[in-house]
Amino acid sequence: MTDEHSPAVKLLSAQMEEREQLRREWKKEAGDLIDAHQFALSAVYSMIDRFAGKRFEKQPHAVEGRMSLTAQFIQGIDICEVSISEGLYSQAAALLKQQLETIAAIDEYENDRRQEGRTPNIGRGITAGFGPIYGDLNGIAHVSRHDLARQLVTIEEEEICAPSLIPQYNAGLARFLYGNHVYFIVEIGRQTARIFEEIFGEGFSEEESQWHFFALAILLREKVIELPAEVKERFTHIDFDKLVKAS
Repeated sequence: MTDEHSPAVKLLSAQMEEREQLRREWKKEAGDLIDAHQFALSAVYSMIDRFAGKRFEKQPHAVEGRMSLTAQFIQGIDICEVSISEGLYSQAAALLKQQLETIAAIDEYENDRRQEGRTPNIGRGITAGFGPIYGDLNGIAHVSRHDLARQLVTIEEEEICAPSLIPQYNAGLARFLYGNHVYFIVEIGRQTARIFEEIFGEGFSEEESQWHFFALAILLREKVIELPAEVKERFTHIDFDKLVKAS
């Protein structure tokens, strides 16, 4: 190779440059979803950090399983956020599928339904309503639909219409993936709080609870999630719309 940089270095440099541009573009459009991510992650990490120095007895297998899966989930948060923010949507969808499966597996451990060696059942427990989203993530991750695969990588400029080796920005897809990513962090926060409540008798602190609520409120306001009708019917004295707008 006679050039100063190899073709591989040129490709990777061009991809990185575009990914940085996509992150800047997404940050402008994401609005409060960026804050929701910070609130959700701060709540769960702060809680874990508070209890990290406390000694406790060896826990039952199911509790150890929940703790290990929680750690695995949190280790992968950064790479998932980077994939979404920098336009690697197919890769991000595969990571989000894993996050959702991890939440389902933790729920199975918690409710004595976990079967070792088996893929968690998304259709039961707290993930029961996520079948359509899981299907969408599967379609994006495995590019099983040609029209979607084409949309993810095709560049159209004047007379050029061809697949690109450089990530392409898709605001709608970024919003869908990022919003669900934040919601999964919120859910792992709830599950982690229940672990510490079982071991130490306490979960979120008051400040952590506020961060957790702010993340949820932003997701509701941005229409990433919706409160089930039965919740609003049960608490008719609470104006949820006003509460969310005020957050």
